[in-house]
Amino acid sequence: MKKFFLLFVTLSLCYFVTPAQAVFDPLAVPNNRVGVHILDPQEIHQAAKLVNSSGGSWGYVTIPIRSNDRDREKWIRFFDNAKKEKLIPIIRLATYPEGPAWVKPTPFDLVDFANFLSDMPWPTKNRYIILFNEPNHANEWGGEVSPGEYATMILDANRIFKDRSVDYFLLSAGLDMSAPNSKTSMDAFEFYRQMNVYQPEWLAYLDGLSVHAYPNPGFKASPYTTNRYGILSYQYELNYLRTNKPIFITETGTLRESGFWIPAFEVWKSSNIVAITPFILMAGSGDFAGFSLLDPGGQPKTAYWEIERVPKIAGSPLLANPVIIESLASFKSGETSSAPLNIWQRIKDLFTPKVVISKLRVRDSEIWVEIADTESKREQGLSGRDKLDSDSGMLFIFDRPDKYSFWMKDMKINLDFVWIRDGKIVYLSRNISNPTTLYPPYDVNKVLEVNAGFIDANKLEVGDKIEVWQTTK
Repeated sequence: MKKFFLLFVTLSLCYFVTPAQAVFDPLAVPNNRVGVHILDPQEIHQAAKLVNSSGGSWGYVTIPIRSNDRDREKWIRFFDNAKKEKLIPIIRLATYPEGPAWVKPTPFDLVDFANFLSDMPWPTKNRYIILFNEPNHANEWGGEVSPGEYATMILDANRIFKDRSVDYFLLSAGLDMSAPNSKTSMDAFEFYRQMNVYQPEWLAYLDGLSVHAYPNPGFKASPYTTNRYGILSYQYELNYLRTNKPIFITETGTLRESGFWIPAFEVWKSSNIVAITPFILMAGSGDFAGFSLLDPGGQPKTAYWEIERVPKIAGSPLLANPVIIESLASFKSGETSSAPLNIWQRIKDLFTPKVVISKLRVRDSEIWVEIADTESKREQGLSGRDKLDSDSGMLFIFDRPDKYSFWMKDMKINLDFVWIRDGKIVYLSRNISNPTTLYPPYDVNKVLEVNAGFIDANKLEVGDKIEVWQTTK
């Protein structure tokens, strides 16, 4: 077995990984399943015209992001435009081609992607991530097919992304259901079988499945074909894996000139399908020209108009929390806050008496806490601190319960977060580092920041009582 696989295994065993739990079920609300696959962030406006046509809104757009294309300004514009256009992004991770194959991803790529994407203004609470593409093809995985490596990478991704935000909704890579067993590819079910051998619990660490449902053979089969190579191939995958996880058809397409899309969407009426994003909106004159919904001049083809006529609804996804508690260091560096202070609140803060130090008790431990109960204090937070005493912390107090966001930008120390509602712990976040944006899955009205390691050292648990009283130090 290759040394690189051992690296994956070693890194995975260095920590405990918990099974994936989606924060929010996308099928629990009205959902516009119609979407489209694009290759360039600038295509998002054209995508919205199709996806949200005929009265629809909050459809989906699948787009790859390469490890050598993490241009912050470009991708912030993409996410901002997604919000304006009422589109839900599905981000497919990718490396870059080197010779005939795409470079094999590593856990370090996952860390870089997670850090980069955690700094993006996601429009919805669920942050959909596809973990690469068709790894049952050698040219998609560094020139070899390695089910064990891919299964182990899923465990790595779960730890890395979920540590940064519980809102990451992790999806498997879609497999090529028509790939044969050969030197350069592996049958999809054999690929799954070997994944199960190497990591029997891999499926538990995903929130959903990304699938490729093409009308094969030849991309021209009838949409009513029911064999494992047609557009219902995902049903065979679900049966093999014995799962009912939500399905995202992130690639599908046909070389038929007409008569495919309207009946296909009727076939895809299964209740567990979240999104259907046909490949591809615009391929230009490249290898995928036959699948393109727009011609090289950008004009709609017959397939485009068929999808445009597909009935759509106004989706109602749970949107991302707009409240960001940002470190004051961003003001000092000349950046603009996404939530600037109200000038009258600043004046009020100057003349309002404040309790600077209080005492907090949890279980058998007592610590001194600074109280952050105004906008200015919450923005300042612990930014700029080189260290925090072991018996100290900061307690953020809010007027009403909500899922308050915390941005670790420019923080110098790692922290544990204790999320509190009505005097009891409701959630715990360990060893949070810069840069991370996080918020709890439940409404809270207090948040305690302490040194990383405090939670485990003091054996804190959900349900523990928190007592706070005023005192002097």
